[in-house]
Amino acid sequence: MSKSVIIIGCGIAGPVLAMLLKHKGFDPVIYERHTEIQSAGLILGVSPQTLKVLNILGLAEGAIALGHQVQQLVTRSQLTQEILGSRDVSPISQKLGWPMVLVVKRTLYCQYLYDSAVGRGIPVYFGKKVVGVDESGDRVSAVFEDGTSAEGDLLVGCDGLHSAVRNALFGKEDPRYMGLVQIGGFSPTPESLRNDSKPTGFQIYGDGAHFIGMPVSDTEMVWATTLPSPNEAKEDWQRRSPEETRDMINGLPVSRWENGVEEVIRGTTFITRYGLYDRPVLDTWHKGRSVLVGDAAHPTSPHMGQGANQALEDCYHLVRLLCKSPNLHTSDRLTSSDIETALTQYEHLRIDIVKKTVALAAEEGNRRVISGRKACEERDEMLRNGGGSNPERLKLQMELIQGPFVGESEI
Repeated sequence: MSKSVIIIGCGIAGPVLAMLLKHKGFDPVIYERHTEIQSAGLILGVSPQTLKVLNILGLAEGAIALGHQVQQLVTRSQLTQEILGSRDVSPISQKLGWPMVLVVKRTLYCQYLYDSAVGRGIPVYFGKKVVGVDESGDRVSAVFEDGTSAEGDLLVGCDGLHSAVRNALFGKEDPRYMGLVQIGGFSPTPESLRNDSKPTGFQIYGDGAHFIGMPVSDTEMVWATTLPSPNEAKEDWQRRSPEETRDMINGLPVSRWENGVEEVIRGTTFITRYGLYDRPVLDTWHKGRSVLVGDAAHPTSPHMGQGANQALEDCYHLVRLLCKSPNLHTSDRLTSSDIETALTQYEHLRIDIVKKTVALAAEEGNRRVISGRKACEERDEMLRNGGGSNPERLKLQMELIQGPFVGESEI
């Protein structure tokens, strides 16, 4: 069987989708607009839902080895210094058979997925910026800025927030700035925050600011603060000079917070600043023989830790439903009818849960920058009663981490 699939984007979803498709006998090829794998970003929280998908490919244990398993999450109020909630996630990890919270550096994770895809014989072409998508009969083509094109049975846009495939299919629409900025970096873990027996992540809610710190190894941690900002801050991931780093740190409200926060920030070895953006979750993710996956279809703020995890659920279900196509093993190509059925089912399955996730992530982002003592006290009380988190959010999180399947994978 040779069913050709054009995949646009070689971040996280693209390589995993390609490997799942090849695993099931498809012929995927990846095209990436950048000239190399991007060494950008901070960390990802990899959940059981992702590890279940990676396990189909024999990649779960390798991913776990890249990261650091967090066993306890503590939520604190900056106003009162009170612990609002403490949660041991070890029992959940034991029940699911996978780490509940695995913190992995984004650069390591992306390189791991890329190397794994290439190692399985999947072609990857760099410097291929999409400028158009054309469909004719039973074939679809990606048109690139360099004048070349690629043709296949199916085209999948895994090209993120600024998706050129989405723009080509549904019209150009600029991402919307959410009025929030995150500043974060890496730092040696202060002695006061080391917990070798139970690796702990913590977050602190303050007046107009939020801080989160997570271990990425036994001796290093990642931190991020969310702040309101009327001015956009596009991500550039540039490495700043020591002077620029110091100036940025000194301007942070959280740089003087207690409970180890000041120590973490003062020890920063790398810092970056980026605005948070979204685009509406579309009511349809496909057009003809082209479809969107991950952030291209449903970009989200990071406050539910679900962006990359949801993208891999997309990948699983898209491949599963394509494999159910009745003509898959009898036709040389995917028929238009089979594609339409699979992509429509994929949308119906995924859109509602994704919309809930994106909405709750936006709510959580706004909650983190609530200002005014009374409003903050009311928020802290809600967090205290919810065991350190919004009860609705906890319920959805427990639903999400079950992953795209229970028991045996269908692919």
